[in-house]
Amino acid sequence: MFVKLKAEKYEKLKSFFKGPEFIRASAVIYSNRDGDVFVDNEEEPNIAFVNTSNFSYLSGGLSSLKKSDDFKTFFNDLFEKDKSTKKHVIKIVTPDKEWIAPVMEIIKEKEPYIMPYRQYQCRKVKLNWREMLPNNYEVREIDNKFLEDVPLELAKDIEGLIEKTQWNSKEKFIAHYGGICLFDKDKLISHSFMFYNKGDDSYELSIATDKEYRLRGFGSITTAACAELALKRASIVRWTCKAQNE
Repeated sequence: MFVKLKAEKYEKLKSFFKGPEFIRASAVIYSNRDGDVFVDNEEEPNIAFVNTSNFSYLSGGLSSLKKSDDFKTFFNDLFEKDKSTKKHVIKIVTPDKEWIAPVMEIIKEKEPYIMPYRQYQCRKVKLNWREMLPNNYEVREIDNKFLEDVPLELAKDIEGLIEKTQWNSKEKFIAHYGGICLFDKDKLISHSFMFYNKGDDSYELSIATDKEYRLRGFGSITTAACAELALKRASIVRWTCKAQNE
């Protein structure tokens, strides 16, 4: 029977979630990202499932998964309504392709589909984003001073973005993570957040750009500035995107 694991027992799962595809799951296991952890056996886990705000991660023994009737029952409670498709979905990351067929068999009533994602990593920023920055545009690091300086309404908007992520609060975000905002005068047009993974001394980046400003290089500016900031604190930067976004 699958049970929710207490944080003090996460140590047992550090070998389960290695590699760039598991960076978010690893961050949960190292207790520097919010998420829920479930296992098939609390004392000697064979299968582990990490559920975060945007992806879920499955690892362990494939043979144990194939034999587990409990997983199918447990799994049904984790589907959430996707904003774009309006369908109830769950985004699962597995260790390799051999896991796809068994997982698809378990959830076949849910009309499963595969959406390929790519993982990228960076140790040095080569893009000169400062030269790309147009006049009257400004890049700002998100910190307490920044949130005090910007207009109250804008500060609330940025804090709202933070609260919708896995960081939950401005205080936790400022203390442990970070980010970059790009402005066209007083308008926030792009932002990149980063979170730290103690497991391999890395940061993962997220990026979002206002629809009116896309395909003009602003996302590249914001991402490069955020990667530069992250590499001052850690040895490597990673990010993930849908394959069709390349």
